[in-house]
Amino acid sequence: MSNEQSTQEKRINAMKYKILKAEQENLKTREKTTEQMVETIRRIITDEAKKNY
Repeated sequence: MSNEQSTQEKRINAMKYKILKAEQENLKTREKTTEQMVETIRRIITDEAKKNY
């Protein structure tokens, strides 16, 4: 159980890091629209959820 919880925490932390990094980059460049950022965040979440740790 503890190992499963640790794995979930790793996934969540990886998701948070990647989402914040994408948001920070977009704040600088304003390259993506709101809809594009939503799609980017959705993709980050699904990609990280599929990974095995």
